[in-house]
Order: sequence, then structure tokens, then C-alpha cells
Amino acid sequence: MEHATLPERTILLNDPNPPALALLMAPLGALPLGPAYAIWAALGAAALAVAAFLLAPLAHPGQRARLLAFAILAPPSLIALAEGQTTPFVLLAVAGSLRAPAFWSGALLGLTAFRPQLLPLFALVALSERRRAIGLLSMTAAVALVSLATVGFDGMARYPDLLMRIGTELRPGELGLAALVRRVVGGEEIVVNAVLAVALYAVGAAAVLIRSRMFTTRTVDAAIWSTLAAPHALLHDGVMAYPGVARAATTTGATVLWVGSGIAVALTQQAGIPVAPFWLLAIWWFSSRRAGV
Repeated sequence: MEHATLPERTILLNDPNPPALALLMAPLGALPLGPAYAIWAALGAAALAVAAFLLAPLAHPGQRARLLAFAILAPPSLIALAEGQTTPFVLLAVAGSLRAPAFWSGALLGLTAFRPQLLPLFALVALSERRRAIGLLSMTAAVALVSLATVGFDGMARYPDLLMRIGTELRPGELGLAALVRRVVGGEEIVVNAVLAVALYAVGAAAVLIRSRMFTTRTVDAAIWSTLAAPHALLHDGVMAYPGVARAATTTGATVLWVGSGIAVALTQQAGIPVAPFWLLAIWWFSSRRAGV
């Protein structure tokens, strides 16, 4: 149905969203494309605004108004809204996890399953505490069961292969370290990409767990490293760096530096020059140092 509506935008059709999303989107799918697009874009903009509000305590009080405009108008946000991506809602779930009781905090992190390449490091953060672990496992099990009810056993059996194949694609806007390595050394084989993914998730796990035992710090770090380690992460996934930007916004100068450089890097990355991984590494390192965590 998507291909029949916009065939020029669905040439590859390698869509890694879990099947449960199709069921949740069914009410919008019953509408004509125009109204459905408008409703989904409005919901996405609201998700970004609420996420910015929930992330505000990470920033200095004097910088929060500036960051709200950035959260809505930065290139990753505009691309996510224009393309109808789910990343604004994933960001909202992560932001909500910072303010929720332990069980619901874990459940909200479990919603990152709707962007499955982002799930592993958030799961690692939640599993380090019992109540959060129960919440995360409950939510991921619910997503899996709804997916099974939506597409059946045959559909679920084909889903891992779909995830593997999407990880071998190399598009100009890919943000992660895996894409950077593959641009340098080449390689489209599934086995090579799987080994690379495991290695990068291991590095990300160490980066998230070793530096701090604080849940907030680990979650913010996981948001950045989930994008860096993911085999497939496009520019709209850059919204996951927003918690790191908020944490780095300690002064006006720091806010201008990271917001301005982030916008420039996003535009440069979209032009096909792979600079985003280096910026993500920088915001991860310096935001924690400046915030004193």
C-alpha cells in the first residue's frame, strides 16, 4: 500500500520497524494520505516539544528556552517530521524515562524497541536495576507479542533477516561508526557487518557503564552511543543526541557552540561528508566533562 501511494519513495522497502507499529498506525492508514500526514506530523512535533520539556532539567535554567527552539527546528527534527519517522516518539520515551518511577522508566526505555537498533544499550542501562529491568522486559515482550499477533509466526521468522539486510545498506546520511568504517574499508557482507555491530555495541556498553553508575548519566550516554553503534542510523536518528546537547548547555557560549556546530554537522552529513560520528563522540565526551558527571 505504501508503494502504491508513493512508489518513488519506496524503491528498497527495507523497513526495519517492528510489525507492532503497523497495527498502531492502522487508524491513520485508514485516512487519505494528506490528513494522515498532517496528524502524524503534528503528533511528532508535540512529541519533540514534550521531550524538550522533560529534558530541560539537564540544561542550565537560562539555556532552556534556546534549546526548545533547537529541538523543534534542528535538521534532524525537521527531517524526522517531514519523513514521518518514529524517532521523535522514541526520544520522548527516553526523556520520559528520566522522570518516571523505576518500573515505568524501564517500560519507557523498552519502547525503544520501535527503533530496534537503538534498543540494546538502553536495555543494558535498564537491566542494571531490578524494577527498571522488569518494566523493560514487560514492554519489549508486549511489543513482540503484538508484532506476532499482527504478522504471525511466518512474518516474525522473516523479521530478523530484514534487520540484517537493513544493516548492510550504506546511505549518504548514515551517522554511525559502522557506516564510517565501511566507507573507509568497504564491505557489504552480512557476517562482516554483524561482527562490526557486535564490536561497536561492546564499545558502547563500556562507554555507558564504566563512566558512571548514575541512571541519568547512563541514559544520556546510551542515547548518544546507541546512534554511534547502530548498524543503520540516518539523520533523523540524530534527535537522540538532544539529551547530550541539553547536558552540555551549561553556559550561553556552550549552548551556541553545540547547537551551532550540531546544525552545521547535520547539514554537512546530509551532503554526504561523514562528520557526524566525530561530533557525536565530542558531545558525549565534553558534555559530561562540562556538566561535572
